[in-house]
Amino acid sequence: MLSELHKPVYIPSVEGSDIYNYMFRGRDFEVKYIGMIPSSLELNKLIDTGLKTIKKKTNQKFLSTDIINVKFKQKVDSGQHIIKKISAKIEKLDETKIEYKDKLKDFVALIESELKEDKWKGVSYKELREKLYLEGFVYNGVRYVVYKRSSAKSRIGQCLFIREKLHKPMIKWSRMNFEFKNRRLEDEIDFPSLLAYESLVGSSIESTININPNNILMVKDVESIFTKTSNVVRTGANKYLDSFTEESKIKNSLFDGESLLDASYFEEGKSMMLLRNHMFKSAAFNCKIQKFLTDNCPEGIDYNEWKISSMYDGEEIFAKDIHLITTPSSLKALKFHKILGSEKKMWQHWKRIVILDECVFGVCKSEKKSKLGFDNEGKLIQQTSYQMLNSLPMKKEDVEKFTRLEKGFIERLKNDDDFFVAHIRSTNNDMNSNEMFADLYDKNNDIAKTKIFRTFRKKIISGHVTHIKNGKVRLSGDYCVMLGNPMEFLYHAIGGINVEDPEVKALNYNEVYTTMFDEKEITGFRNPHTSPNNVLLAVNKKVNDIDKYFNLTSNIVCVNAIGFPLQDILSGCDYDSDTVLLIDDENLLTITKSLFGKYNVCINQVKSSKKHYTVCNKDMATIDNELSNSQKYIGRTVNTGQLCMSSYWDLLHKGKSEEELSDLMKKLDVVTVLSGICIDLAKKMFEININKEIEHICQIKELKKEKPLFWQYVNQGGEITTVKYDCPMDLLFEEMTDLDYADKRANIPFNDFLVKRNMSDSLRNQESKVFGYVENMVSKINNTYAKHYSEEERDRRIDDIIKYYSFYVRKLQINEDTMYSLLIKLTKNKKDKIASRLLNVLHSTQKRQFLDAFSVKNDTL
Repeated sequence: MLSELHKPVYIPSVEGSDIYNYMFRGRDFEVKYIGMIPSSLELNKLIDTGLKTIKKKTNQKFLSTDIINVKFKQKVDSGQHIIKKISAKIEKLDETKIEYKDKLKDFVALIESELKEDKWKGVSYKELREKLYLEGFVYNGVRYVVYKRSSAKSRIGQCLFIREKLHKPMIKWSRMNFEFKNRRLEDEIDFPSLLAYESLVGSSIESTININPNNILMVKDVESIFTKTSNVVRTGANKYLDSFTEESKIKNSLFDGESLLDASYFEEGKSMMLLRNHMFKSAAFNCKIQKFLTDNCPEGIDYNEWKISSMYDGEEIFAKDIHLITTPSSLKALKFHKILGSEKKMWQHWKRIVILDECVFGVCKSEKKSKLGFDNEGKLIQQTSYQMLNSLPMKKEDVEKFTRLEKGFIERLKNDDDFFVAHIRSTNNDMNSNEMFADLYDKNNDIAKTKIFRTFRKKIISGHVTHIKNGKVRLSGDYCVMLGNPMEFLYHAIGGINVEDPEVKALNYNEVYTTMFDEKEITGFRNPHTSPNNVLLAVNKKVNDIDKYFNLTSNIVCVNAIGFPLQDILSGCDYDSDTVLLIDDENLLTITKSLFGKYNVCINQVKSSKKHYTVCNKDMATIDNELSNSQKYIGRTVNTGQLCMSSYWDLLHKGKSEEELSDLMKKLDVVTVLSGICIDLAKKMFEININKEIEHICQIKELKKEKPLFWQYVNQGGEITTVKYDCPMDLLFEEMTDLDYADKRANIPFNDFLVKRNMSDSLRNQESKVFGYVENMVSKINNTYAKHYSEEERDRRIDDIIKYYSFYVRKLQINEDTMYSLLIKLTKNKKDKIASRLLNVLHSTQKRQFLDAFSVKNDTL
């Protein structure tokens, strides 16, 4: 396999309905390279196997049609339905559009003449997916067959189709040379899990490291099992999910998804690497493994001769050779061990496969600091979510305290020009105009008094206010990657803990350790977050042994799950790079203390599906059809939870007792569990109908028809009626609506800033080309916003459009007279709609000539 990472390869992303219309109805479609195979172990293997790419000169991106991402958002309309839609369109067309009308009429006549043919029957989403999965398709003479989910799109039902010639070697590599089809029933292939885990090699990675699997110590996973009064969610007598308060057994897997990796593998200042390999996913933490083992070598044994037993009988490894310590929870391949007869044989097979690939592990990410700035005391700040804020019993004065930093920030954005420009420079990217306006300001800061700058500024500030109204309030703290019971993990590696009843070695109960804070109490949240049950009160405690044996940055937090329901409080967290938002805020801490321990944790006892799937394309289509609803489920479940939460606070503040609202809180428990189920759907099926469960929750009498005021920022479509709720998010909405206006300032015409040149010497042909390019660019960008792309695909498409037209503007040798003429005409010819786009293109492609067209401050005013 190639050792250097290949740059991402952009691929077509196409609706399945467009493929059907192309294949059976002769309708062509425009190929847009808005899908992507990221830099990954899989991409390197694809290149090695023969994936063909070309490099596009306008944006320097690698493109390939050997893989096509297929979406299943749109069904195939029947001929009758299409005729109806086109006829309605013809009715609305202007009388002058005779030629276009005739074309549409001809198309209707064609459909009518073929209407009895099967190809004009409608095809549902489910039928379409099954047809393409089973039959594949041919595009431009190339046959494509279903391949796998892309790692990033696993929950939204999109699927990669691959050129047939590449399929066999790639699926064989992805499945570690196993043939999973046509297995004996007793082999029990968990097909949903296989589909999820074979995609792990396709995860986007930043770099690679080499770890010889012979230097890996595999030890057993350890559980802390205890009982606690909990709200247990399971199917009730009415066949719908319900919440039951009872003593429940809680099981915490102490090292779920984490590994310890020797410090020698880490760069300075990094403490965690999220690793990928064949059916392997683990957050590896920076640990002085060799120091710990040296310090704990049994008396009378030469360290160089000390052997440590793995979890498999008869397997030992010299202590001096241990570089990575992990558990079966990180190695998903072990779930399919029945193929070989034992876990040990699968473990040995996996090691051989990794060695065949030259021991290369992908590094997806490491811990990162917030980029959202600092508070007035110089402390790092991070933003909350609306679900977090709305789960807190806040009053108006609490919201006022929480938003002081934001209101001060907005006031400075409005009235402090230098501050505003520093802000836009720090948030600059290729798709916005920030750098251009900042450079103009540096040339002449009075540019801030022009209409075009004020319009730009107003848009930036309005966007920030809306962002806050969405619940994104910045407070002192940051996201930290969780490292579960690290000292216990080290001692477990040398047989130093009781695996049946593990004892605490460092942190007790709700104690945590991060160098981000002093020893104090702090508040913790994790996404997904639903209710007060999910708010964590943590006590930060320094642990010398952790400092001694680990190299941890401030964005790592060590946590304890022995005898403490941490994982259920934090929405079913594990340690494969899951993060917790830790906040140090006195006001928030007071609220957290009022909640903590008052609400029982929610326990998921929803039965998983016992349905057996065979490894075949038909069952793959069945599984992915179910999965494709999960994104809808996730959004709907979270929103339903927040309607319940908003209603709870509203009714509580209006005099209802907690006892009277107990049914509403039970529904919140159900939503909390449903949120976790939706996320798990990529690898696990359940014996419930999520849509019906949500419908059942929505029917409770406590939910009003009108939505809270803040719902206009949550609602994804359709008209809604809003009314004021006495809930935290509506308090925030009102607090951020009542803001002071910016100070008034004199207006200076844009043209006053231009260095006068001779317009008669301008190259008119160049002017025409530039305006034409930018107008086409703006038109295509607007069309992109009108289409049903995901945010990711939309941004890629806009990036392509900007780079395409910028490439051609860059080739023009624009002189100072032409630049002057372009800028004068920009304001005189009412080109307001393209103004900032044109300025930005000229700035990015003709930077020196563009900036020279503007006078410095002393030359003008």
